[in-house]
Amino acid sequence: MPLYIEEDRRYMPELNSIDVEEFYISAYMNQPEATDHSTSPANAAGSPSLQERIRSINLAQGSLSDVPPASRHAKQREVDLKVVRRALELLNKSQNLQNRKTGAEYVGFNISAFSLDALGAVWATTEDAFKQDASLALRQLGFSLIDASLLHTGLGLAERVKLFRMIIVPIEPIGMEKQIQALTTITDRGKDLEPFGRSLVVYLSAQLGPIHEASIEVRRKLKADRADTNTKACATATRKALSNLFTLVEDVFRAHPDAIDGHELKVIVHDILKILQITSSERDMKGALSIIQAVIQVSHIPWESLRLCIEVLGAISVGIDDLRDMAFGCVQELCSTDQPTVLAVLTDTAFSPTQGPESITVKGAVVVISHLIQVDGDDQQPLIRPSQLFDSLFDRIKRSDKVEFRQNWLCLLRQLLVIPRFMEYMFVRDDWKTIVEETIDITFYEHSLQFETIVLIPGTPTYFTCPYEWETPDLSRLTPGTKQTLNHIVGTLGDVWPRMAKEAQCKVFQLFYFLRSILSVQSQRLLISCIIELDMLYPNHSDWDECLLQLVTKFILAPTADITTRLLVLSSLKDTVSLLISDDHRSRYRAVVMPMLDKIRWHEEDDLHFINSMADLVASYALIAESSDFDHLLQILYIMSSVVSKIHVDIPRLYEHEDEAAWNMVSVAIVRLFLQCLTTSAARTSSAYAALIEVVRSREFAPCIRLPALRLMTRLRCDVDYAIYVTPDADSLGLAAAVARTEASKVRLSVYQNQGDRSNLNDDQSGSRVGRSSTISHSGITGSRASTQSAGRQDAEARVHPPQWLYPGLPGLPQEPPEKPSLLVKQYTPGAPMDLTIRLSEWLAEVISMLQTPDDWEVYSYVLVHLPSQLSNPTLFSTASPHIHLLRNIVVSQLMGGTFRTPPASTGVKKGDVAFCLYNTLIMLLGYYERFSYGEQDDMVRAILDGISSWDRVAKVCIQGLGICCHVIPKSVAKSVGPILQKLSQIITQTHLAMDILEFLAGLARLPDVYDKLREDELRTVFAICVRYLEHSRDQRTKLRAGAGTDSTQAFNRSSGISGDSGAPSESNNIFEVQKDLPQYIFALAYHVLTIWFLSIRLVDRPKHVGWITSNLASRDYQGNNVLEEQSQVTLDMMHRTAYLDLGETIPSTTFAESDGTIFKKSWLLGLSVVTVETASKTGLTHLVKRQASGTTYAIYQQNTAPLPPHHVRGPTDVNTALKGAQPRINVFPNHVFLQLTSTIAPTPSPMEAICLRDDEATRRAIAAFDRNDTVDGYKVGVIYVGEYQTEEAEILANFEHSEAFDQLLAGLGTKVELKDAIFNTQGLDKKDDSDGTHTYAWRDRITEIVFHVPSMMPTNKQSDPACVRKKSHIGNDFVNIIFNDSGAPFKFDTFPSQFNYVNIIVTPEFPLGRRNPGVIAPSPEAQPNQQTQLHFTVQTQSNPSFPNLSPAASYKLLSLKHAAGLARQIALNASVFSNVWANREGGEHVSSWRNRLREIKKLRARFANSGTSVSERYPGAKGTKTYVEGDPFTGLVVMGGLAEDDGILSSLDFSRWAGPNPSLD
Repeated sequence: MPLYIEEDRRYMPELNSIDVEEFYISAYMNQPEATDHSTSPANAAGSPSLQERIRSINLAQGSLSDVPPASRHAKQREVDLKVVRRALELLNKSQNLQNRKTGAEYVGFNISAFSLDALGAVWATTEDAFKQDASLALRQLGFSLIDASLLHTGLGLAERVKLFRMIIVPIEPIGMEKQIQALTTITDRGKDLEPFGRSLVVYLSAQLGPIHEASIEVRRKLKADRADTNTKACATATRKALSNLFTLVEDVFRAHPDAIDGHELKVIVHDILKILQITSSERDMKGALSIIQAVIQVSHIPWESLRLCIEVLGAISVGIDDLRDMAFGCVQELCSTDQPTVLAVLTDTAFSPTQGPESITVKGAVVVISHLIQVDGDDQQPLIRPSQLFDSLFDRIKRSDKVEFRQNWLCLLRQLLVIPRFMEYMFVRDDWKTIVEETIDITFYEHSLQFETIVLIPGTPTYFTCPYEWETPDLSRLTPGTKQTLNHIVGTLGDVWPRMAKEAQCKVFQLFYFLRSILSVQSQRLLISCIIELDMLYPNHSDWDECLLQLVTKFILAPTADITTRLLVLSSLKDTVSLLISDDHRSRYRAVVMPMLDKIRWHEEDDLHFINSMADLVASYALIAESSDFDHLLQILYIMSSVVSKIHVDIPRLYEHEDEAAWNMVSVAIVRLFLQCLTTSAARTSSAYAALIEVVRSREFAPCIRLPALRLMTRLRCDVDYAIYVTPDADSLGLAAAVARTEASKVRLSVYQNQGDRSNLNDDQSGSRVGRSSTISHSGITGSRASTQSAGRQDAEARVHPPQWLYPGLPGLPQEPPEKPSLLVKQYTPGAPMDLTIRLSEWLAEVISMLQTPDDWEVYSYVLVHLPSQLSNPTLFSTASPHIHLLRNIVVSQLMGGTFRTPPASTGVKKGDVAFCLYNTLIMLLGYYERFSYGEQDDMVRAILDGISSWDRVAKVCIQGLGICCHVIPKSVAKSVGPILQKLSQIITQTHLAMDILEFLAGLARLPDVYDKLREDELRTVFAICVRYLEHSRDQRTKLRAGAGTDSTQAFNRSSGISGDSGAPSESNNIFEVQKDLPQYIFALAYHVLTIWFLSIRLVDRPKHVGWITSNLASRDYQGNNVLEEQSQVTLDMMHRTAYLDLGETIPSTTFAESDGTIFKKSWLLGLSVVTVETASKTGLTHLVKRQASGTTYAIYQQNTAPLPPHHVRGPTDVNTALKGAQPRINVFPNHVFLQLTSTIAPTPSPMEAICLRDDEATRRAIAAFDRNDTVDGYKVGVIYVGEYQTEEAEILANFEHSEAFDQLLAGLGTKVELKDAIFNTQGLDKKDDSDGTHTYAWRDRITEIVFHVPSMMPTNKQSDPACVRKKSHIGNDFVNIIFNDSGAPFKFDTFPSQFNYVNIIVTPEFPLGRRNPGVIAPSPEAQPNQQTQLHFTVQTQSNPSFPNLSPAASYKLLSLKHAAGLARQIALNASVFSNVWANREGGEHVSSWRNRLREIKKLRARFANSGTSVSERYPGAKGTKTYVEGDPFTGLVVMGGLAEDDGILSSLDFSRWAGPNPSLD
């Protein structure tokens, strides 16, 4: 239908109800003939407009509606006649082409109006459109008319034949699309072939070739550079025609397979296969394959074409991925119908003598075979079973020349070996032997190899003669392709070789061996693996050593051989070592290995993996080698070390991508030998030790070689019997942080470096010391030019090499060392056999050499960090006193002169960090003090003192070191105590050192032998330091309360740069919590130090300091007024009580009784004290009790009453006058005594009047509550004994016995006291029923008391309390515990889980029980101390992860037992003070006992004082005078229950002004 009609109907729905075409005919007929045949009539001039068409339709509707029904048929005939006439007019040859096309459309639209005769007339009119020579446009007109005619429902056979003949008139290729489309339409897609079925098949068969050739030709033209539009249109048309033809042929085959006779079937299949062979279009292939598939399914492939068909299908499956499944489907169909024939064809094709294995035909056959093996048929079995395949193959082989199809066989086998189904079958049927034999036969057909008969005996290893005796075939004739295929087969067989039966394994091995000369590297490895699996390298094989020798010769001694293969051979050599059980075995193995080691050209070896594997082999063999060979093997390892050092430039690359263990195995091998020989051979251990010393000494060696040796050497220890052992833990994490060798310190270092490289360049890399002059060059780097150049080289080196040791990192040792000390190897002592001992002095000499002469930074830093840990075992160096002396001298000299090594700038480590490590070494050497002269001890103190101000990173550790010196070498500290205090006063502005300085002063105050010669001005320095830190802590607490803690953070983060605190746990501290709570701790500690030092002064000198201290105790409030905080008030109270008294504490009188008369008792509030007076009314004997914040004073007062003179007239009230019947005499009341002692008749201002307390229950309760507050600060500290091998809480708490050394520690900590009816605060220990034991240990001075909770002194009942809950109730609530670790293993902080355990002080004997051999007894602690028997202990603190590190023993310190006890007690005291601050950080500050007492007094004043006098206020009076003159008005303030001068509070508090000085003792 013309488009304009469709348009009209869209816009005018009324047109849908009538037949309107007739009414358009006149419009067409009235058009002038267009000269251009391409012009549409609808677009020509004069075509009816839309209005004209509507008007014509309306007229037609009116005319049709007027026709009566009876006349309608006649009318219809008339209309039909008009339609036919009009169609003939339009189709007439005289019309233009466009009108004739319109006529064809008109016929199609009105086909029902045409009778068969009319239709024949139409065909006759257009016969020119069906001629072969007609134009393409005219032929297309004919096809349009045919399409219209086929719509006629009355076509008979004659008409169909007529149409068919019109269709098949030959036409140009560009018109074939219409022709095939017409054939598809007339046959209803191949379903209706009557009556021209055979003619159609013949025609279709004839057209396949030409249409395909036309398509190819057009495509060829299309590929030309200038293909025109007609060519492109032709290409499209021919492509569609060919596609439609394929579809029609397929449809005809499927709908009428019987219509195709044998000849036509052969022709069609032949043509289709030909098309498949030559076409390159996947579209064409798919269409052709569809026909083949249809033929297979509904008919059959002619025999003549079957081979070609299978070959083509195989080729398609190989070459066209998208059509592979379709091709496989066709083959499957063929195989289902005639499997033997298909298999025979495939076999013949796969082994075609005319085509090589690389041809697509052969490849296709192989692929098809592989596919059919994997596909199941109807019986759930493969379409081609492997057994059927092999039968066919072997039959084919028998009929052919094996050489001709060798490669074909190998290709097929290669393909089959990757098919899981085939492999499954092979394992089930176990046909490997047959397949491999056939492969060998085909591959080596020319050689006629004679196979050895292999006898397998069940339960015994496979017996093989040496394969090197077998005949060796010449494989030079094999082509490269064949060799490559064989290598693939070998690889696949090697993968499944372990699953094969032994007999098949032997055959496969024969194949491998015969092919050895052409095997690829990977296949060679498989061959070696087979040799290993067949036990041919192990002593149970007769020729094992010969096999080893051949492998060594071919691979090990050939530096160019594949490295992986060489490593495999080395692994086999190593595995063989463990099987050498007889002398004969060892001898034969030696004959292979020792010559091999000597023949290897080490200077040509450059692969680290090979060298490391060889080192592993040497270490394994050395353990069983003869003694004469052992030293030689060590020499070889040393040579290998030098080789690795020469190629160490590649190590940074390896380090970044591989485990360190992959490239440092050479010296690790020597370490392994040392560790393994330690318990088996003293002589070999000594040799290994000597080799390690040589490695350490060889500075030309790379750090990666020397570091494993250093890791072992720094872990060497010995026990009390001088037996050598190796500790697994170097315990040096804290110092590692100082040189940026921990993960946390690396993070801090990166932040530090990111602050700017420029600042780093200007930093003091050469180590200029604080307070000393230095020359600074323009570059900002000091020192000589030579040292600058050296540092430059070191920096370049550091930039190239990343850190080669780090915490946490690789394990320090390649294997776990023996748990117990060696029973064979001892530290050298005079008279001991040299070959059974090792001289640790040699190692110490190397350490000294490294410190004296600059060494590689990796090595130097490692020694710096780990030397202090080793020095904690003095017995190890008991015979190395000269070296210890030299080490001390060098360390002291370098620290004093700053001559130690400067670290590379690129590491970010400062010279102060190096000094930090050296000072730790020096402090550890304090444990050797008995080996040093007094002068040397003095030098050590001076060196430590010098470090406080010389190196900005070591002040903290130096101050802590001086604290250790106070215990260890007090005489040397006493000589320098004045300079020490002076130095500390100079650095008080460094607020991050406040805690350390105050803790040092607190410890020093308890060592009178050290400070007894201090001058008055030096003592005042101590008080000045305390006052300075009080001011600082007040400022910090104010800022923190106000939310401004920036300055504090900066101050506390300046401690030591990268190194941080001296102990590792500080890395996990919560900086904000430390920032918040340290000011409180410093505040409490400063008052504590001030108090203890005031009490430490001689009594005669104390009043001299009262005025100065008092003037600095006050602080300013927000209004600028002087105020005294509670701690200042109790400190002032303490001085008030002790400035003129040194008798100690007082107790109530036990002689005061009723015998002196009735006792009257009365109490007054006097200032900030409660005075209680108890007076005997008869004698006047008085018991005075003065309760103050800092203590309670008990005293007896009695008036010395003179006897009455003889001339005295007695009155009724006179003393000793008694009247008969009178009541007992009352001669004195408490009020008199109170007034006599506290008052005169001078007027007393109201604020200063004493307040008499009512004698009632409330007052008594208040005074009783006051008395319950101790007069000293009490602390509880656990002291726990950890026995041998104990690690669990329950077993540790269950101890009821402990060692003698533990007893000595307890004695050093305090005094043994009885608990029952104890009059002191036992800190929770039972003092009634001995349920917590009968005794404990305690320690007390004038302001502090510590009660020690000792679980091993408490009763233990494992049956009723297996978990020791009662003991845990004490230990679990102790903030601080002292752990005596005799277990031999590191103590873990979480051994006693508790939220209250903050600090553990670990005291470890040099010889813990867990580290001793059975029967070895440590010397008694009471033995005469000397170089051999003096017991040493290490003291180290552990802190809760949330707790800051506050101890001088954050890194362990070495001390004797008596010194360790004193240090542990001092650390426990400081930690207890801080723990109380820390525990109360959420709920407020910790309130001391004295402050509690002060608060109780203030409560009484608030309750009983006169109105307006309980708080500070102006006292009324005249203004203008500041000093009191008799008779003048007084102006002042009511302060603390007293009256102070206006603006003179501090001077008013100085009681020494009016109390006066103490009498002179001169």
